[in-house]
Amino acid sequence: KKQLLVEALRCSPDRSSTYSNLALVLAPGETVQLHDGRILDKKQMFVEAIRCRPEDSDAYNNLGYELAAGETVQLHDGRTLDQRQMYLEAIRRDPDNYWANVNLGLTLAAVETVQLPDGRVLDRRQLFLHGIGIDATTKHSYGLVALAITLSPKETVSLADGRTLSSRQLLLEAFKGNFKTGSTRIAGADHTAAIARLGEQQALVKAVRANDLKAFTIAALRRRLKLAERLELPDGTVVERDSIKGR
Repeated sequence: KKQLLVEALRCSPDRSSTYSNLALVLAPGETVQLHDGRILDKKQMFVEAIRCRPEDSDAYNNLGYELAAGETVQLHDGRTLDQRQMYLEAIRRDPDNYWANVNLGLTLAAVETVQLPDGRVLDRRQLFLHGIGIDATTKHSYGLVALAITLSPKETVSLADGRTLSSRQLLLEAFKGNFKTGSTRIAGADHTAAIARLGEQQALVKAVRANDLKAFTIAALRRRLKLAERLELPDGTVVERDSIKGR
């Protein structure tokens, strides 16, 4: 597939979607040489996608996703943007970009807010809720899990459909949705250990990058069970406070 996309760029060197699609199939740290001699990695591919189509909301979101906290990248128009600014640029071009809203929320601390391009000032929960509302048809699990881990055990939150759910209920709701995150990375991390070491929000970010959102959600749900409590998930997995047994 990579070679087909490289060939497509030889034929149409200014097609934004081809740069983005090629970036998405590259592994972290991997590069590819184009017919004009340039050797580009994932981030540089998304920079080229933005050059070709500056209104491409997904390209800004995808580039932001590839940046580490505190890392910046320079665009062809001369601007140097960090991860949060990339997500804001994605939302400027498409306020209903689900991924950009959830990703932006995950850059915020508990008491932090951010001003959106339309002037609204939102906290992370409000961004997650907006994303969940946008995603009513596809039902990605990412936003539900992100929202769930912001709630204390006794807190609830009201969704746009009128339901009021707890953290545990939101995690269970996630199992009715789609755990795909678009990442091509390899799953298999110890999420329980990551949560203990990093906290749930940063562990979630790492899990999504590892294409392991479902396993993270099980680990987060297990933390919300009572001792000796057992819970069967829709896929037949039995979750216990101290262990997980697949059936």
